[in-house]
Amino acid sequence: MDNYERKQIRITDLNLDCLLRILEYCSEQDLLNLCRVHRTLRNVIEQNIFYVKTLDSLMCGHRNCPRISRRTYNSISYGTRLNIARNWLQGRYREYEYYHHAQMFPTKLLLERNILYVTYMDYLRVYGRSNIEPLQRRCQQEICTSSRGDISSFTKKRDTIFAGRVTGNCYIWEDGYGNEQQLHSAKEYLHCVDFEDDLYVTSTNVCAKLWRRTNELGLVYLEQVGDLPQEYKVLKLSDGGERLFGGLYTDVDSHALREYDVETGKATVLNSRTLSIYDLLIKDEHVLFTGNFDTTCRMYDRRSHRDEAVFEDPFDSSFYCIEYDGLYALLCGTKYHSRVNLYDIRMPNKYQQLYFPRRSRRSKNQSSPVYSLACDNRYLFVATDHNLRVFDFKYNCEECRDYRDIFSDKRRMTALKF
Repeated sequence: MDNYERKQIRITDLNLDCLLRILEYCSEQDLLNLCRVHRTLRNVIEQNIFYVKTLDSLMCGHRNCPRISRRTYNSISYGTRLNIARNWLQGRYREYEYYHHAQMFPTKLLLERNILYVTYMDYLRVYGRSNIEPLQRRCQQEICTSSRGDISSFTKKRDTIFAGRVTGNCYIWEDGYGNEQQLHSAKEYLHCVDFEDDLYVTSTNVCAKLWRRTNELGLVYLEQVGDLPQEYKVLKLSDGGERLFGGLYTDVDSHALREYDVETGKATVLNSRTLSIYDLLIKDEHVLFTGNFDTTCRMYDRRSHRDEAVFEDPFDSSFYCIEYDGLYALLCGTKYHSRVNLYDIRMPNKYQQLYFPRRSRRSKNQSSPVYSLACDNRYLFVATDHNLRVFDFKYNCEECRDYRDIFSDKRRMTALKF
């Protein structure tokens, strides 16, 4: 035995099956610590444990590469995803305030991987994203045309931007140049715009119209091809432009959700019980999300012809805007106090978390609606009437603003009094 050298076996020398068997006895925090110890352990834990744990997590899930991952600025490891997803649910985040403006304005947002588009009055501003902060403080570009009028709605697909002003004139921005056209009367108030390929749609407080894009002698022109004689608050074209989905500003029969066949011109009243729709998102060819005046967000399925899930606001506030991560998380911006609700579409009867921006010293009004939402895996962008708020969920802040059990705590305190 004296001449025999006992060989030392390191844990990293074990085969994958044995190593995973040992790691089963480790807590989540132990696994995170082991990732910092050795590269081999980090790779094994990331690819075999954290990968599975974060596959369907809210706001950080990566099954089938959801849309939220495509607009995340930096790549995120699976261990970091686990931490960020926990912070989303526990209400741990660092808050930033950007672009304060004294005049109240219902800002609209559109987020891409490297850019955030922000409307203010008659400008569409382009802000770059940063490694140091969520956004750059100075805008890269101001997109505007010769006409004046507040931008009420815009959308971007590929390299084309279609924007509409409250005065009824709209413009198409391509290759650094804008083609503008008066599509509605200046006395009408334009609510929303959308487009798909060469089909464009606009809606005002009087009617909605469909347009076909044509190019003549290098000039872009929109020719009217359809008319919907009702006030639609929001309209969305499906992929390919075969169908148009819309939400009426108000419907006396409480069936405000509509479907319009672009080819045949047939309009269908969908069986969703809501009086007024403020925002609409298309999940896929069958499922629609609507944010409604009646303090609910609804998930409508065209296959069953009914609302498959209803998400209610705990404080009876209307939903002005909604955002979907492409997997299971649904964010709803409310009418009061700049509040945002997080829901899991697999659990329609309970909200997962509430997010309240801090009071701003420069804003006199502390009860702003959330006019627009944008998000990626790490950040939540909230447009209020005086500024833009950004929540960063990567940092483990000591303060935990957790409102998941707010109503059970109130019931518990009431029971103790009696």
